[in-house]
Amino acid sequence: MDSDPSALAELESLGLRKVPVTVVGDRTIVGFNREELAQALQLSFTKEVKTADQSLFDSLDRILGAVARASRQVPPDRFMWKTPDRDRPMRVFCYHILADPNHVIEAISTQKYDGSFKLAYAEASERFNNMEEIAQFGEETRARLRRLSQSINPQDIDRPIDAYSGRTNGHELLHHVLGHTAHHLRQLYDCLHKLGVNPSDPLKEEDFSGIKMPQDLW
Repeated sequence: MDSDPSALAELESLGLRKVPVTVVGDRTIVGFNREELAQALQLSFTKEVKTADQSLFDSLDRILGAVARASRQVPPDRFMWKTPDRDRPMRVFCYHILADPNHVIEAISTQKYDGSFKLAYAEASERFNNMEEIAQFGEETRARLRRLSQSINPQDIDRPIDAYSGRTNGHELLHHVLGHTAHHLRQLYDCLHKLGVNPSDPLKEEDFSGIKMPQDLW
């Protein structure tokens, strides 16, 4: 979308501004909704039942702690260094990783997850002047998740949520943000290496065991 105006114009002609979008005949599917895609493409599909238990919250807390720790290691003069995948400064990248669990918490409360926050990462990150401030924001996110894990009513996580990729619930979103955060942590480690920095106390492969995430790093 960023580099192809014609693709953006085609997307807008459908009344949309977010990707991914799949069009099958006269049916438009926004987001990666496996169930809807399987129906549209006439494929067999068995929906996996996911549960967000305490072990998930523990894993997410550990990974977010590693993200905050690695964020602090970004050299001050590399604050606006761009990640290899796109025109995205480290400030925006690290903020994005540490902010997303907050949107899941809000979705569990409001039962809405429209993805509009994805368009505001750059603007929202401008309030941070250095990586220490971003890391402190990450610690606030961790604290918020700990409070949620201790006080959440199981029925609240079960409630349906209207998301940009279709109907979901808190269990699925928490599993999604766990995989998303773990994948980005691996990318952050790669960025540090590219900047000539060895990650401090990095997580080991066993810390990612059982977490679903993309196989490709970038």
